[in-house]
Amino acid sequence: MYEKKGAEMDQGAPPEKRARLSEEEYGALKARLKARKKILQTYPRFKLLMAGIPASLASPKDSRAPLTIKDVQDLILCSVAGEARHLNRWFLLFQAQHISQTTVLVVDNISLTDMEENEEHFSKTLEIFEDGVEMVNPKSDGLSLSVALAYSPITNALKGRMRQVYKSLKEALDDGHVYSVMDFTDQNCQGMEKSTSIVENKKENLTVNNKVCTKTQLMLSALQLITGHYPFPGHGRPQEFRFTKDKYEPVTDNSPMFAIDCEWCLCIDGSTGLARVAIVNENLQPVYHAYVLPDRPIRDYSTKWSGITPQLLKGVQKTLRQIQEDIRKLLPPDAILVGHSLRGDLIALQLFHPYIIDSSVIFNMTGCRFMKSKLQFLSKLFCNRDIQPANKGHDPNEDALSTMELVLLKLKNGLDYGDRLRNSVGGWNGPSREKILGVISSAIFGGRGSRSDENLDLQDVLLMKFFTFIQSVDKSTILITHPAHDKIYRPKTPIHSGLFTCKTAPVKIVQQAEMQSIATTLESESNKNLVFVHTALAKEEENKGHLKKLDQLIADLYKRMPMRGVMIIIFGGKENSLENGLCMINVKKPTKDEI
Repeated sequence: MYEKKGAEMDQGAPPEKRARLSEEEYGALKARLKARKKILQTYPRFKLLMAGIPASLASPKDSRAPLTIKDVQDLILCSVAGEARHLNRWFLLFQAQHISQTTVLVVDNISLTDMEENEEHFSKTLEIFEDGVEMVNPKSDGLSLSVALAYSPITNALKGRMRQVYKSLKEALDDGHVYSVMDFTDQNCQGMEKSTSIVENKKENLTVNNKVCTKTQLMLSALQLITGHYPFPGHGRPQEFRFTKDKYEPVTDNSPMFAIDCEWCLCIDGSTGLARVAIVNENLQPVYHAYVLPDRPIRDYSTKWSGITPQLLKGVQKTLRQIQEDIRKLLPPDAILVGHSLRGDLIALQLFHPYIIDSSVIFNMTGCRFMKSKLQFLSKLFCNRDIQPANKGHDPNEDALSTMELVLLKLKNGLDYGDRLRNSVGGWNGPSREKILGVISSAIFGGRGSRSDENLDLQDVLLMKFFTFIQSVDKSTILITHPAHDKIYRPKTPIHSGLFTCKTAPVKIVQQAEMQSIATTLESESNKNLVFVHTALAKEEENKGHLKKLDQLIADLYKRMPMRGVMIIIFGGKENSLENGLCMINVKKPTKDEI
């Protein structure tokens, strides 16, 4: 049957005339293909999820939803340690355990626009990277790129060890391995150059009477809705999205507020599937609650966060469309929707709404817009309410009520209350530093609070140096950075043996200001798990020649990276905070001829 009829197969001949393989040749070919498939299956693979696709450079420019630098940091953490600190919302990294090395190149003072307008000078880069994602310029939040990358949230394991190693939170903070959110804000101020930032732009707003504030003052503007990537007509949302009303009335300070909270599961295609909805009015009374049957097969119930289990959804017939109709009937035409990071809830509901108050925006502990404090922590600190108990997931009724309480508290105390960004010029208006540290301390060491304090999520409240975490998971690292960034990145040494049980050598740090010398510096460092390079295009070097040098540096770094390595390029954006950056990702694989 597989008898060969000629020395070579005639690809242009009809099928019945073509030479055929002998059984022996067919078997050998089949074995080679099987072996190649087996090899390729061990190679890591990167994939954008539904939440990441709108950020893709392949998406229309005017409808993109850029990612944040913390999203990109999650990708780096996942590629190095096999896990991300936040719930992966925008990517999947298959076979991460087989990654041989992660190479990260961070470049300041270059934007996505520079890349798009000078593609001819990035010929080597574009051969390596087929796609990338747009990234918000950290300077839009008054945050330097180095500080944004230098810190990450503490792990739950570290939180537990702190209780064993230290007697108090003060002792832990004084030791230098852990930082409070206040320390992060101070470090950011030291790390920032003087620039036109959101902090300076807010000086003019300090003349507002902050004794009281109104509902309309707390509402997000149309620009905030767009730049915050809330569902907005014509900005990358599919036709399935609907308006909460066919016609709206002007909003006033007498308009009613409704707090809404949703829980969802992850569906098989990477999208979120709505599973539960609750709504509370401004009198803190529940007015709506329903379970929902997601319209796609569920891949992960995310029970730890959502509280949703297969048993809870058993027999549920209510659809997303029916939920939408219920909400449309419930809300009056001038209703103000309240929520915590409400963007995610509206996406899950597939609804547009023009009048929004977001408690994650009007309360800010970090001084950075994209580092949002958790509802659980804010509720404990400002309202002394314990919510979201460990291992039971979230209750949307409880979360909606807590969100409404925070907004009512803000209306009573004024615009500056609880917002470090607004207070960055005039001083902090909110709970005292002692009270903040007391709540954090109670969550770790117990004491004055109930046992529920120990379940408090301290993400983005207590931080650790990024490279301390990398070393703590036994990953060898070389950091090549400009001298100006050294202090910001440099972790404390020696690493505390009681906190971290690591065996690797400390992070090797090389101060290197010249971009053209970086590849030479790395020639003897091919065995590191993480190669992290932070450089910059100086303002006087913003010409085509230096773009070509950057293109060559990217090609050189890729060439020296081993197979199964992951390369991540980060362009941070310009001093003008409106010029966004980008992130490009590639897994190095052999060609067919090389296998």
